Amino acid sequence: MSRSRPNPISRQAEPVAQPSSTAVARLAGVSQSSVSRVFTPGAAVSESVREKVLKAAEALHYRPNALPAILQTGRSGIIAVIVGGFYNPFYTEYLWRVVSLLREQRREAMVVHTASDDHLDEIVGDLSRYRIDGVISTLSIRSRQVATQLEAFKIPVVAMNSRAIGTVRCISSGNLKAGAMAADVLHRAGCRRMAYLAGRDIPVQSDRQKGFVNRLRALGLPEPEIVGAGFNYEDGHAAATRLLSARGRKPDGIFCVNDLVAIGALDAIRGDFGLSVPDDIQVIGFDDVPMAAWKSADLTTFHQDMDALAAGSVALLSGDTPARPVVVPTRLVLRGTTRRPETGGTAAA
Repeated sequence: MSRSRPNPISRQAEPVAQPSSTAVARLAGVSQSSVSRVFTPGAAVSESVREKVLKAAEALHYRPNALPAILQTGRSGIIAVIVGGFYNPFYTEYLWRVVSLLREQRREAMVVHTASDDHLDEIVGDLSRYRIDGVISTLSIRSRQVATQLEAFKIPVVAMNSRAIGTVRCISSGNLKAGAMAADVLHRAGCRRMAYLAGRDIPVQSDRQKGFVNRLRALGLPEPEIVGAGFNYEDGHAAATRLLSARGRKPDGIFCVNDLVAIGALDAIRGDFGLSVPDDIQVIGFDDVPMAAWKSADLTTFHQDMDALAAGSVALLSGDTPARPVVVPTRLVLRGTTRRPETGGTAAA
């Protein structure tokens, strides 16, 4: 009778014991409380002790357990970052910068993804299951109910490109001024029949449209044609197709809610209708995502100061709620989809 051999795959690996702070203290020749202070932000400890402890911790591959500190202080150092629209490079770059800044402060980001701000109420319910020290939302908070739910956490809540509701701390780019500047650029470049490719009704979209429309009125120009688009490439292509397929005189200048919509519009204008940009139609986008500078697009757009938006968002987690939203100026970047206005170059909005 043959003897069966044990199956090595079926045997569970023995758990590897993690090095303790006691082991680090013993190797470093210091007390356990000294090890604790080294890994506690802001705690007083001499440089020589810190160096010994860090060297011992590295040798033992020691990582401090965050749970005791959380239980003792009631603070986790975890910031929930709510994001949507990963199809747009603007949000991925913003997220990367925010996470990097939090790590520099020895805080961690808990990334929470949702399709749109319409689902924020569901996200807020999920957040209540975690011990978080703050919230940064890239999505606008439009509902008073959602704002009230967030306020109940008694933690700072920062929203980018949102209206001020309750104690929510807001930061945004200068969308209103940029919309007005887009009207000026197209007007100075000779455009007289304008159109605007709009996104969904959220503050960032409303302000860009309002600034554009109001400035055209002030210039004495006809009302622009507003075409509902969205926020991605396909939306821009479809909106431009509808606009250019309609009867009547075609626009000679188009301002788009963002770069992805503008790039979709460019492909429809050039590829489907055989028109020249900027000779027949001039186009302006918003965001200055990397592909806006690609040769195939060469898109005139507004650059959002990502460093200032990310740093401002993180800074708003501390201190009192500011009296009014923080506004970060944008910068006009002139490229090949517009003719050079008489006062060319770049400008802040």
